Amino acid sequence: MSLSPSIYGSLTRYGSWMRTLVWCLSLVSVDIVLIVPLFLKLRKLFKVWNDRAELPHKQLVRSLPYVFHDMDVYPSRSQIHEMIHCANDCSRRKNGDYLTFGEFCVYASELATNYEENTCHPTPLSKCDIPEHRKVTLHSQHNQSSLAIKPMDSKFEVFLGGSCNPTTWRTDIAIPILKSLGITYYNPQVAIWRPELIELEWSAKQNADVLFFVIDNQTRAIVSMIESAFICGSQRNLILVFTETAGPGAFMNGEAISEKEYKDLQQSQSYLQDLVERQGIPIFDQLPVALACVNRILREGIRPQDLSREDNAMPVRMAHIQLGDKLIRLREVFDSLDNDNTGEISLTDLRLAFRMVTGRELTNNNLRQIAIGRYGIDGIECDAEYKTINLDDITINFEEFCCIVTEFKSQITANEKLAQLLTKKLVFLVDPIQRLFNWLLKPVRNALNCPPSPQHIPYDHQYRDIYLGGDTYPNTWREDIAVPLLKKHGLTYFSSQSNAWSGERIIPIEAAAIERSRVLLFTISNSTRALSAMILAAYYVGLGCNVVLCIQNLEAECVINDEKLTATAIKDYNRGRAYLSDMTTRVGLPVFEDIKEAVECCIKKCISNNNNITLSQFSGD
Repeated sequence: MSLSPSIYGSLTRYGSWMRTLVWCLSLVSVDIVLIVPLFLKLRKLFKVWNDRAELPHKQLVRSLPYVFHDMDVYPSRSQIHEMIHCANDCSRRKNGDYLTFGEFCVYASELATNYEENTCHPTPLSKCDIPEHRKVTLHSQHNQSSLAIKPMDSKFEVFLGGSCNPTTWRTDIAIPILKSLGITYYNPQVAIWRPELIELEWSAKQNADVLFFVIDNQTRAIVSMIESAFICGSQRNLILVFTETAGPGAFMNGEAISEKEYKDLQQSQSYLQDLVERQGIPIFDQLPVALACVNRILREGIRPQDLSREDNAMPVRMAHIQLGDKLIRLREVFDSLDNDNTGEISLTDLRLAFRMVTGRELTNNNLRQIAIGRYGIDGIECDAEYKTINLDDITINFEEFCCIVTEFKSQITANEKLAQLLTKKLVFLVDPIQRLFNWLLKPVRNALNCPPSPQHIPYDHQYRDIYLGGDTYPNTWREDIAVPLLKKHGLTYFSSQSNAWSGERIIPIEAAAIERSRVLLFTISNSTRALSAMILAAYYVGLGCNVVLCIQNLEAECVINDEKLTATAIKDYNRGRAYLSDMTTRVGLPVFEDIKEAVECCIKKCISNNNNITLSQFSGD
C-alpha cells in the first residue's frame, strides 16, 4: 500500500489534512479513525510506516528493521523478536509475524526516547559484586595462562578465527581480499599442526587489532561460538560472520544433522548473535562486506560499533533496552478499565489510563483534539459542538490507545519543563555531596564491621541473589537441588525463562534478569547438548562477572531427546565443555562437576558479600 503524491500534498493543507489522514489510518486498521492536524508525531510515524508497508494493516517482520532504520533507530534481532511476541500476547493473536501501526508507534517512540536520553547500559550486578582484580579481559586471561606465552616479535592486524577444516573460506575469500588491502593476518588453519603453534596462535590472538570469526554451515563450530562469546564479553574488536545452517539433514563433518540438533544449533547461533548485538556490534552474512568493514576499522581507527548502513552493515544501538514490557503495561492498564470486556474504553477512562501509564494528565485541549479526530468526518470541528460531546459516549480501542499515548506522552507543559530543569539542578548539587558522605562513612563501617545504611541496600524487587541458568527441561536440577537450598538460606533467585518464545533468543527481558543477579550459576549437564548455555556462560565470564559453572561431560553412547549421539558429536560437544572449563578456571572462577557443590558455592559467595553492596556499585560508579 502507498499513498499518491497528491494525497500527501493535501496533508500540508489544514482544511483537508485531518480527513485525509483519518482516511489513511482507516486503511491501516479498520478500527483506527483517530488523528488531527496537530498530531505531528503520528504523522511522521505513519509516513515511515506507509513507505514500507506490504499489507494495509500490518508491517511484516522481514521489513521491520528497515522501517526502524528509516526513523534512525536500530533495534537488535532479539528486540524485534521481543516486540513481535509481546505484541502477539497483548493482542491475543497466535504466531503473528507482524506489528500493527499502534504497536509500532509504541516501540518506535520508546526507542527514540531512549536515544534522546542516551540511556546507558547499566553495569551487571554480578560484575559490581566482585573485586576489581577479578574483573578479567582476554588480555588478563593471557597473563594468567599456564602456557607462559611470550609476546610476539611481530603483530598481525587481523586474527582469522572460526570454523576450520574442512572449510576453505580463509584461502578462497578472506586472504586474497586482505592481501589486496595490504592488511596483515594470522591464519590458524594449517595443513600440519604442531604443539608449538599453540603459543603462536594464542599470542596472535592477544595482539590482533581485529578478531575476525566465521561461523559457517559445514561444521558445528562449537568451540568457535564459545570463543566468540568470550571475546565479545571481553569487549575486543570482534567481526562475526554467519552462514546459516542449511537445515535438518545437512551434513556437518560428514554426518547428517537431525531436526532436534538443528534446532539446538540454530538457537545457539541466535544466542551468539544476540550477545554480540547487545554490545552494539553488527552481524554479517557476507564475507566481502565484513572484510571491507575490517579495512575501515583499521584505517580509520573506529570500533565495530561505529559501523553504519553506509558500510552495508546492519547497525545496532542500545540493544539492552527492554521494549516488550512497555506494550504489556499498556495492555494491562487498558484491560483494567475495560470492565465489560468490550475491547474499548471511554474518553473519561482514557484520562485515568493515561495518568496510570505516564503519571501525567491529558489536558482538556488534548481531549478536544482526540474527540474531533474521532468524529471529524462527521463534522464536529468547532468548540461549540465539542462542548456538547459526552466523553463517556466516545470510545477508543487498544490500537487507538497506543497511538494516543505515543502522541501525548512526550508533550509537556512549561511548568513540567521547569520542574524537570529544577530536578536536574538539584540532583547535580546533591549527588556529589551524597557520594562524599558515603566515602567518608565507608572506613568507619568497615572498621566496625557494620552493614551499609538501609538506603544503600537495593531492596528493589527486580534484583536477586542468584541467576539459575543452563539446562532446562527435561533436567529438574533447579526444583530438586537449587531452589530448596536457596530457600533454606533465605536467598532470592531468577530462573532462566522457558516459555514458548523467550527461549528462542536472549531477549532483553531475560538478559536484564541475568544482569540484575549477584552471582550467575550455569549448569552444563550430561543430559543435554547445552551449547546455548555454554555460549551464554562464556560471554559473562568474558565480561568479568561473578560466574560459577557446573560442567558435566557427555558420556559414551549417550542419548539426548531420544536421539543417540554419534562418537563425533560427543567429541565435538565435550571439546566445547573442555574449552569453557579451561577458559573459566584460568581467569580464577570456580568450575564443578557436582550440581549441589556448585549451588553451595554460589550461596557462600552471596553470604560473604552481603555487607559489601552499595548504591554506587549499582550505578556503575
